[in-house]
Amino acid sequence: MTSSSSIQNELPPSGDTEKIWVYIKAGLDRILHNPGDNLGNNAYINLYTAVYNYCTSLKSSMGNAYYTANDATHNLQGTAFGKQLYERLNANIAEYMAEVVSRSHAHTGDDLLSFYNQEWTKYGDSAKITHNIFSYLNRHWIQREQEEGANVCDVSTLMYQLWRDQFFMQVRNTLLESVFSLMTRIRDGQVADINLVKSVADSFISLGNDDTVGASKKMEFYDKVFLQPLIQASSEYYRIESERLLQEGTTIDYIIRISARLKEEDDRAELFLHESSLKEFKDALNTVLITRQKERFCAEFTPLLDARDKDNLKRLYSLMSRTGTGAPLDPLRLMFSEYVKNAGLEAVRQVSGTEEAGGSITNEARLFVTAILSVHDQFAELLHDAFDEDTGFSKSLDNACKEFFNVNQMCPEGGARAPQLLAHYCDTLLKKGSANVRVMGAEGASDEDNLEAQLSQAVSVYRFLKAADVFQKFYSQHLARRLVYDQSVSSHGEEVMISKLKDVSGVDFTSKLQRMFLDMTVGKEMSEEFKEKTMEQDYKLPFDFDMKVLHTVSWPLKSQDSNLVLPPQMASVCDHFTTYYQNKHNGRKLNWLWQYSRAEIKMFFPKATGAAAKSGYIFSVTTFQLAILMMFNAESGPGTGYDTITGPTLTMSQIVQETGLEESAVKGELEVFCKAQIMKSSNGKVNGDSKFVLNADFKSKRMRLNLSAAKKSEQKKDAEDTMNSVMTDRMLTIQAAIVRIMKTRKTLSHRQLVEDTISQIKLFQAAVGDIKKAIDVLIDKEYLKRSDENHNVYDYLA
Repeated sequence: MTSSSSIQNELPPSGDTEKIWVYIKAGLDRILHNPGDNLGNNAYINLYTAVYNYCTSLKSSMGNAYYTANDATHNLQGTAFGKQLYERLNANIAEYMAEVVSRSHAHTGDDLLSFYNQEWTKYGDSAKITHNIFSYLNRHWIQREQEEGANVCDVSTLMYQLWRDQFFMQVRNTLLESVFSLMTRIRDGQVADINLVKSVADSFISLGNDDTVGASKKMEFYDKVFLQPLIQASSEYYRIESERLLQEGTTIDYIIRISARLKEEDDRAELFLHESSLKEFKDALNTVLITRQKERFCAEFTPLLDARDKDNLKRLYSLMSRTGTGAPLDPLRLMFSEYVKNAGLEAVRQVSGTEEAGGSITNEARLFVTAILSVHDQFAELLHDAFDEDTGFSKSLDNACKEFFNVNQMCPEGGARAPQLLAHYCDTLLKKGSANVRVMGAEGASDEDNLEAQLSQAVSVYRFLKAADVFQKFYSQHLARRLVYDQSVSSHGEEVMISKLKDVSGVDFTSKLQRMFLDMTVGKEMSEEFKEKTMEQDYKLPFDFDMKVLHTVSWPLKSQDSNLVLPPQMASVCDHFTTYYQNKHNGRKLNWLWQYSRAEIKMFFPKATGAAAKSGYIFSVTTFQLAILMMFNAESGPGTGYDTITGPTLTMSQIVQETGLEESAVKGELEVFCKAQIMKSSNGKVNGDSKFVLNADFKSKRMRLNLSAAKKSEQKKDAEDTMNSVMTDRMLTIQAAIVRIMKTRKTLSHRQLVEDTISQIKLFQAAVGDIKKAIDVLIDKEYLKRSDENHNVYDYLA
């Protein structure tokens, strides 16, 4: 081996290529054997100069060839010497590789991996130094040869090719066996150095970076000689382990074990594999450990749901999602959807048959919605804890909730019971004096915060409705009654609810609700102004009077045809207000909604005791009830309610004649009075032969009684009227959608028009039969016509 000083002092003169090569070879041998030994600047410069001198020599001692510096015709200057130097460099490094191969035979197993990595590191340093020293050769002769299409490469690439072809290919099988043996020991729980594998893998990547190949083939060598054998060996290892685990334990044991195994493999792969090969390696293990056991996993899914085993459900989901988040998970999603649907149907079935559910629609709505929310919340929590908020599972949950929410034992198919119950539940939450709340709320939270949380839960199931228009119609009516009767629990709660509904249903619906609140504010100001006007006119109101003026377009309250004859005191006040309003708003017409009006009347009974004897009872009554009760006070003295001990006796025909009400309406109110025992019937019935008198023996522990509650028959009729209104609105909505579509498309087939109409209407599911009826109506109205060429095609008429 030549020393640094000898290299510096013995630089041969230019022109003698043989001596120059001897000098270069001595330096090259030193670099290959000890790249870490400091070469020194002078030695480095001398070696670089020697390479330069060799390439630019004019005479070669090999074959006595002479070349002139100006022989440009054949461009031979330096060509022969560049080729000679390249070939000599190739042969010298090949000799070194043979030496390395010989030394490797003394090593096996981990020792071979260590030897390989040490030699690789040393050789890499040598390649960098050698490449720089031979940079003149790279820039001139090698570059020219490459431009002319010759199969040569730069010095660094040449050295890696020689390592690959002369060394690695000789020890390849033994080296890979050592790698796989080390991996097996690690997998079996033994201690081994994974960094040995990483260094070997990194070398394969570098060996594939051949400048003579395209970028798409850079990783081919690494893939062929390392990745594919590694995948094959790992797959076989886990195939055997998979069979053993399934023989020795349950599927759950297998899931737990394999989850841990794959986590370990993922962590190891990150350490030694190239990032481009991670997916392929993981996919191969997933195929062996997961895909082949897919049926076992699916069979275990339902029992895990039964047990609400979040930990193992999460493990199962994580395993299955490794094979893909789309189709591979679809079987579990379908099972999850069906399971949630059945759970929801069962929850509704359990509450539907209870005595409490049959007590009133309020109880029925509360039990129904709380059952729905309970199921949804339970599986929404599972979605978060076990399924990582997976969008596919979230969609399955929503689809299942839509199914059991709209059609169940309480809500028959084809009906609109679910949106009615939800609207009534929201009304219960927002109405004064309601104890039917779902939860008490978080500890320390205010009543408004608790109410807002409950409203949020109620609105959360709004998106499951298949007939949102029914909910909107019923909710509007409930809101109207709360506002008219001053029954809202808080204005803040109402505003919060409208805001939440706006988010899920849009501004078209909530704008009308907001107008209702505006009417209430304006009406309050108008009522105060009317009272001031009456004082200015020296007209004294005989009783407290509060009215609300409502715009017909915003309120869902319908006026009834009624010939009600008001008591004189009321008639006088109403006439004064009508005059005041028409003077204020010329041209507007007032329609009095007597069926929604309420009053409080104080009544005294002879046998009342205590405070009732002194102050009387206060009854909350409808306008119709007030008109009837005032008849029994017609000839009475002040404050007694009676002209005799039994009071006046009236027949039903007399009451009908005096009040102007329909007999059916009078009969209904008299039934309420008799049931409350404030009135007696001569024959114990309420019919045309009955005579009615106030009950002188009436007593009650309560000073205030509400007689104005809606009757079941009235509630049923209101519900029927509301549904009729919904169906009318639906037909108009369908017609409008068809016109919009045809206005744009001009000509459309019947099938396509039906499909487009269904897809355009989001508020409800448009029935094909209704669409056909709407098309016929539009044809009659000359918006459409059937095509002359094809009866199943429609043309738009502008």
